[in-house]
Amino acid sequence: MSERGNELKILIVCSDFPYPANHGGRVDTWGRIKALHALGVHLDLVVCGNPQQPTPEELDMVRQYADRIAFAEAKGRLPQLLRWLPYQVEKRETLRTVHLGREDYNFILLEGDAMYAIVDNPAVMRMKAKLVLRVHNDEVTYFQALARSTGKWMHKVYYYLESLKFKWLQGRILKRIDTYMFISSKEHEKFAALHPEKRSLFLPPPVQLEQMAAYRPETRKVVFIGSLFMPNNREAIEWYLHHIHPRMLHHEEYRFVIAGNSRGQRLTWLDKFDLDRVEVYDTPESLDDIYDSGCLFVNPMRNGAGVKLKTIEAIQYGLPVLSTSIGCEGTGLQDGVHILIADELQLFYEKLSGLYENPAMRKRLLAESQQFIRAQYDHQGLLRDFLVSDTNAI
Repeated sequence: MSERGNELKILIVCSDFPYPANHGGRVDTWGRIKALHALGVHLDLVVCGNPQQPTPEELDMVRQYADRIAFAEAKGRLPQLLRWLPYQVEKRETLRTVHLGREDYNFILLEGDAMYAIVDNPAVMRMKAKLVLRVHNDEVTYFQALARSTGKWMHKVYYYLESLKFKWLQGRILKRIDTYMFISSKEHEKFAALHPEKRSLFLPPPVQLEQMAAYRPETRKVVFIGSLFMPNNREAIEWYLHHIHPRMLHHEEYRFVIAGNSRGQRLTWLDKFDLDRVEVYDTPESLDDIYDSGCLFVNPMRNGAGVKLKTIEAIQYGLPVLSTSIGCEGTGLQDGVHILIADELQLFYEKLSGLYENPAMRKRLLAESQQFIRAQYDHQGLLRDFLVSDTNAI
């Protein structure tokens, strides 16, 4: 691509301010922003989600990559729960009226189905811009998984209703979206088989390919890092603490480390466990020291959809991984080659205990998984190929 991407202009519409990249959705969006900027694309940003405003320092950081940043308030109200569209879409109805910086975008990139309301913005409807959907999750599957994970019946009802509404919405989206970009190879393959007429591609999560951390043989802690406000992550931690952690205590140096963003929610659900040799870091400013303290990463998720970025990030930060099938779904990583996979309780424990006591295996798995990611996860290169192949945009 030539200077400034042949003056390509892209509007990115997202539900969360992308910086700091301290949870999975932000990591994916922020990496894509930096990749597109490196390709010389002019970027504008519309944020419609958490009402908390970014700090001046955070704004300054994003303005290094985006020409314009607009905020559209997400307004959640009880009557919206009774409408046909998912609540996650309805509470962002301000996207239909938000003022856009330009009317000559080449692409409008929706960061998830919840950003659908932007397609009904009159300015968007007047444009010739192509609509691109970043598929972080199959929302139908994702909300069904959340319903299974939560123990509160009101939350179960809400999640199941959202899954039904998203299923209905997906038919409307199919008629409006020009290109689908899937974070999960598995979900891309399924979609492409069902809708061969639609343009779609597998776009793996962005990874700093040149910044893979080295193996650390001297560390002895087992690490889990994930958003602590999400019910499926909470379910995974509780399963591990109940079934696996007590059986690992005979390893003298063993410690289990839990870290992640709680969004201010109290972690009282941990109180029912004996937290002997458990370290909990609620919303740490940096995860670097936590990754550095670990000898391996566990992802014991029982429910979920899309790609679990925590698995990819752990490998990037130098930790071999033991995961359930759900925890590595859509990554392309293979059991026994790149990571270890186990779903049944006894097998999970046996693989964890064996890996914990086998530094040579940990080193080999990390090397193989990092090599796989270097070969398969060239986010910027795939974006370049997509933009170059679209002759109307050049």
